[in-house]
Amino acid sequence: MADELKLLIHVAQQDRWDVAVKNGLNFLKTRGDGDTLRVRLLGNADSVTRCTQCDRPLFDNLKQLVLDGGEVYLCENSLRAFEIEKSRLPELFSTVPAAVRAIAEWQAEGWAYMRP
Repeated sequence: MADELKLLIHVAQQDRWDVAVKNGLNFLKTRGDGDTLRVRLLGNADSVTRCTQCDRPLFDNLKQLVLDGGEVYLCENSLRAFEIEKSRLPELFSTVPAAVRAIAEWQAEGWAYMRP
């Protein structure tokens, strides 16, 4: 088994967050001795609209993902398109200027791509 596995989960629709977060949590649960598992969730398009007021189960799962070492990013272009100020986001979200570029860069760095 690889010493380090990096998984990028792309969330492009607001109704896919629950599946994406559960995929990320399940991925991290497979960690064995000597494994380094990293997971990033990246939301863009209309998925960002669900992030200003996450429902409690989604927020709790996202928080757990971050506590387990995962990262959650949102696309600043998408936030602007939906007139969402970064200040309205819960602290667990980071941002990238453009999701499309982040995906390309992260894949070049060896991140495996998944879209639930």
